[in-house]
Amino acid sequence: MMLTKAILAGSILVAIGSAALAQGSQPIKQTPLPPGVQTGVVTVVNRLNGTVVIEPTKDSAKSADATDAAAKAAAEKAATEKAAAEEAAAEHFKIKSGLIDGVHAGDKVKFSVADTDGTKTITKIDAD
Repeated sequence: MMLTKAILAGSILVAIGSAALAQGSQPIKQTPLPPGVQTGVVTVVNRLNGTVVIEPTKDSAKSADATDAAAKAAAEKAATEKAAAEEAAAEHFKIKSGLIDGVHAGDKVKFSVADTDGTKTITKIDAD
């Protein structure tokens, strides 16, 4: 009788725990960025020239479902080409000396850009 109660109590605890895990949590909804605000990762900071290089953030790419060797090779080639294109997509910006002090290579940032005299200049930058 004691053993039966212990087994029953254990199975109830497992069922409750499983139900709690199955519910999970709601995904956090990200608010869209205001117009004119971009996101990226700072790759180079040149404090002497007052310039930064920012690589735009990557889209969350879904990996290809490759089942055979030919499909895997094609997926790898596409991934390599995409990485090369994203690397080339890094942009150079001028930045004011007051703003450059808080920026370091590797920082994920949100920034606003204005075009002054044909030069892209960062007017506002916030590290995430």
